[in-house]
Amino acid sequence: VSHTFGIPGVHNTELYDELYKSEKVEPILVVHEGGASFIADAMSRTGGGRIGTLNVVPAAGITHAMSGIGEAFLDGIPMLILSGGISIDGEFGYQLHELDQVELLRPITKAAYRIEKHEDVVPTIFEAYERAVTGVPGPTFVEIPYNIALFQKKIETVPAFVPPGVPAFTERSLIDEAVKLLRNAKKPGIFVGW
Repeated sequence: VSHTFGIPGVHNTELYDELYKSEKVEPILVVHEGGASFIADAMSRTGGGRIGTLNVVPAAGITHAMSGIGEAFLDGIPMLILSGGISIDGEFGYQLHELDQVELLRPITKAAYRIEKHEDVVPTIFEAYERAVTGVPGPTFVEIPYNIALFQKKIETVPAFVPPGVPAFTERSLIDEAVKLLRNAKKPGIFVGW
């Protein structure tokens, strides 16, 4: 992950503060989640292998970002979306920013996750990244509930990131067939993409 866009606010200020300490992530503050999602889309399209990432407030932030997320989904553009979420350890039936973001984003993402245990935060983000960039690329979503984001216990080890492997192309006969078709074509054309 090389770029993060979003608006610090309720439920994700702590995460955004930590990103500013990173030597590998360049946080860029924007003033609207809709614009942030299109910027993240553009970063993935033009970033030379980098993935545009959104860090937005829950509920309204997610709904504002949906147009850019949907565009990335329809075009097969990888994107990682991070958001806070309501506390999952509370006793109250309604909380500020309560919205089932996972279900809301499921139709326009390759995968949508809600973290339930602190030890799952890093592995889930790694899994979401891998899903976003492998196969047909597309956006993935990770919700980090408020009570987990505020976790204060020291962690002994953080899992190491292992980049997903690039699948090897082994069907040389298909390339030979394409060359033959192009050589014999009177008006050749090539359509490329995923």
